[in-house]
Amino acid sequence: MHLTSPLFVLVHILVTLTLSLTIISRRINVATTLSWIILLSVLPIIGPTLYFLFGSHSLGRKRDKAGWSIRQHYQKDFGIGKRRVDRKDLPVADYLQDLSWMLSMQTGFFPASGNRYKLFSESPPLIAAIVDDIDAAQESVYLEFYIVEPKGSIVKVLEALERSAKRGVDTRLMVDDIGGRPFFTSNWNKRLSQAGVDVVKSLSVNPMKAFSKRTDLRNHRKLIVIDRDIGYTGSYNLTDPVKFKQGKGYGEWVDVMVRLEGHIVSSLSCVFNTDYIFDSQGMDYTKDDLNALADDGDEKPEFSEGAVMQLVPSGPEMQTSVIHELIAASIFGARKTVTVVTPYFVPDETIQLALINAAHRGVRVRLIVPKRVDSIMARHAGESTFDNLISAGIGVYRFKGGMLHTKLVQIDDQMTLIGTANVDMRSFYLNLEMTLCVYDTDFAAQINQLVGQYLKGSEILDPDQWKTRGHVLRWKENILRLASPLL
Repeated sequence: MHLTSPLFVLVHILVTLTLSLTIISRRINVATTLSWIILLSVLPIIGPTLYFLFGSHSLGRKRDKAGWSIRQHYQKDFGIGKRRVDRKDLPVADYLQDLSWMLSMQTGFFPASGNRYKLFSESPPLIAAIVDDIDAAQESVYLEFYIVEPKGSIVKVLEALERSAKRGVDTRLMVDDIGGRPFFTSNWNKRLSQAGVDVVKSLSVNPMKAFSKRTDLRNHRKLIVIDRDIGYTGSYNLTDPVKFKQGKGYGEWVDVMVRLEGHIVSSLSCVFNTDYIFDSQGMDYTKDDLNALADDGDEKPEFSEGAVMQLVPSGPEMQTSVIHELIAASIFGARKTVTVVTPYFVPDETIQLALINAAHRGVRVRLIVPKRVDSIMARHAGESTFDNLISAGIGVYRFKGGMLHTKLVQIDDQMTLIGTANVDMRSFYLNLEMTLCVYDTDFAAQINQLVGQYLKGSEILDPDQWKTRGHVLRWKENILRLASPLL
């Protein structure tokens, strides 16, 4: 069938209309809807193929429903909310109290008091702490990561997992099927399995189901739970920052991780358990399976110097884009300061408006992104927004000290969001993400010190100089901006 034949044109029109009506009926945001319709219209065959591969955001209705059911089971039977802090008792402004309540209603996780924490911004002490905690484990060691690359210092962590399993500790490693390819194709996969580690592929990719199940919905979460008493989360993958993607001009990867003790660890454990059940058993789970993975019900220690924290899991399995709503609402409500650190900045109109609105209200707004980033498309799409941001008085900084991979948002020195989510469409709508929401001024002060280090290693964009960049670059940015809802 020739591309210009009447029959081909008719088929193309019918396919475009059918898929366009399907997209419209999903009630997704207007920008994404229009982007798909344009793509379907101008690219016969290619457009529909891309839509079948990447158009759906759902992991399946059964998983959506089951995820909520499992979280409710843990809440009810194992008291994850026993240490919950009422909205009015949160040590933050009224608008942040209301926001916390919204998160509780959407995720099932309430803020919990008395949590102790330690920030890690350097890899060597972080790896040493993880290895020590694994070696001291008595009952269970659970890890969930997007990328595991068995090189450099990460070998120490894998060796610790091997030792853990051999001494009889329940040891589990869950890794995203795509991000974990360096691990799954290495001898470490077989080695750990032979030692007794339960190795699980998360969101396993089946090429035979490519047209019925979207393959680029990824598990981007990064968490560790040890003996259900110690937890870790943040932006670190299990990769050596000195060796990961070196030779490509990005420099050393710069991340942050938080070690946690207290009741918040029960929430981390719940997220791991839920993901583990889906990826190891699918929908064939029973109440006994849930109970076997659950917290034993013992009271968690509550530290007098501890902080109030709330866990916010997000992803296509949730009914709404809770992380997008959280970031937008917190910026709209900010009264003094907004600091955003993200490696991939591809905001939609709502986030842009929130940032600009905050600046217009006199809020000091700072955006820190890496100068060199491993996604050229995301970089140019994000830079297309810089003109408007700078014109509004927002300080845009580009970090020169490596591949800045930290993801955090801080509001009014009262609330800090830190975790795995970038400020882009993929994190908002496609990936399984996890964000730790910390309502604590001391934690905010430590984050401010870290941000200060980032600022010292950054260059601020000069408005006049930025306007002088070439027309070809501007066109590239604007074209990629049109595709930003699909990135």
